[in-house]
Parts: sequence; C-alpha cells; structure tokens
Amino acid sequence: MVTHPAQYSLKLFAKGDNMTSHTLVLGGGGVTGIAWMTGLIAGLAEAGVQLVPASSVIGTSAGATVAAQITSGTPIEQLYERQLAGVPYEITKAPGSMPRKFITASLFSKTQETASAKLGKAALAAKVGPTQERRSIIQARLPQHTWPDSDLRIVIVDAETGVARVITRADQVPLIDAVAASCAVPLVWPVVKIQGRFYVDGGVRSPLNLDLAPGDGPVIALAPTTASVRKWGSIDAQRRALGGRAVEIVSPSAEVKSAQGRNALDASTVPATARAGRDQARSVVARLGALVS
Repeated sequence: MVTHPAQYSLKLFAKGDNMTSHTLVLGGGGVTGIAWMTGLIAGLAEAGVQLVPASSVIGTSAGATVAAQITSGTPIEQLYERQLAGVPYEITKAPGSMPRKFITASLFSKTQETASAKLGKAALAAKVGPTQERRSIIQARLPQHTWPDSDLRIVIVDAETGVARVITRADQVPLIDAVAASCAVPLVWPVVKIQGRFYVDGGVRSPLNLDLAPGDGPVIALAPTTASVRKWGSIDAQRRALGGRAVEIVSPSAEVKSAQGRNALDASTVPATARAGRDQARSVVARLGALVS
C-alpha cells in the first residue's frame, strides 16, 4: 500500500498565488461510480497527479459522496482501501422503474425543471424504505461529518419545483443531509428534507452538471455516466456553456464497465470496479496532469 499524506494535505489556493488551480467536477453513478472515481483518483495520486487541492470541488450524487470524502483530509489511499474492503454499510438496490420514468419525464417535458419536477413528484409519493436507514448509510460513507474549509459544492434538486440548488458550507446545512439529498435517487431512495423543503438526487438535473463549475480556470470532470436523453442536459451543451475554459472529461474505460456490470447500485462489484479505476489512471495521467497546478 502506498500512502501520500504530505501530498494529500488539503489547502485551498487563493487568487494571487503563483498558480491557477483547476475545478474538479464529480458526476453521478451509484456505488460503482464512487468506487471508480476513488480508484481513479488514487491511481492518479500514485502517478503524481493530485486532483486535490482544487479551487472548487463540485459533486453530484455519487460525486457528492466522493467530493465530501476527498476534501475531508482523509488520505486517498485510505479511501481506496475502504472500497476494496467491500463497503459493507451499503445496500444493493435495483433501479426498478426509475430509468423508464426518467426517460418518459425527459421526452415529454419542455424544460429541465418540468422534467425534474415530474420525477420529484413520483419520488415524494414512493415508498422506498425509512429515511433514517438511508441517512445511516451516508453517515457511514463519510469519514468526516462537518464541512471542510475548502470550497465544496453539492448539487441537489427541489422535488416540487425541479429547480437545482448548489449547497455549500455557507448554507449551514448538515453535510450528511446535503450528500444524502444529492444521492436521493427517485423511486430508489427517500427524498431528503432540508430547511423545510424536499430534495432529490442532483443527477435528476444532469448526471454531471458540468456547466455549474465555478470560476474561470481549467476544469477536470470525472463522469461515471454521460448518458442523457435531454437536449438541455447534454455534456456537449454543458461544455459549451463553460466558454473557452480548458475542460477534460474522463469516463469509465471498457474494463471498468465490465467490472461494474449493468447495475450501478450493486455493492458486490465495488472492489473490482475500484481496482479497474486505479488501473485506468495510467491512461489519463498525461492529459490530466497538464491541467493540474
């Protein structure tokens, strides 16, 4: 096992430092998405490419979990070893009718908010298990339950209006609740109540939310999935919204996809997916290293 405690001490570089730091965007993709991103980040760190610190880290769904983990001060090698151990705190789920309802809502809605509100309405009515059980899972995922000093941003979606919201430390929302809301896949996990409103998975807006990346520097995005039937949520459209910023998007390799199987919510494939993610890091070191200060 290789550890990098000195390299992984977290510091937020302020404007005026003699370097331009990148923004890190982490997308949704279930427990296998968490495993892949963790393995990939660990492999990059071993090769000398550190994705944290970054000027900002913005996470959606699985990416919200990983964003909270890597900004917690916990060494990436330790986070990787947790994935190899099989994440016994997770519960395997089947996506059920969620994909079909997502496609239907997307195809027959004129705006992102309308489509998201349709899914949110279905989520509010669904019986998918106790809220506390799910909160306990999120609590077990996070090595630290308080917001970091760095600029961590978590995307959630209002279940009634379909409007996306980016939660930061300034909102004074418990970190566990923010991550749980961003991971609240409609019809799979319960909605999460925050400050009097109910929220669902940030991936309802987009699996990556690349266009929400703050700042004007380079952007590195890890995207467990980029699939979208929504014209307003396509990755190409989101990339264009960032203007002339340098953007690198990494998606799972064929080997990663084989390791994770067809169900992104299947915890049994987590160790193999994490290993495959670490192996994939070698193929992206050069292009990501060019954007990391």
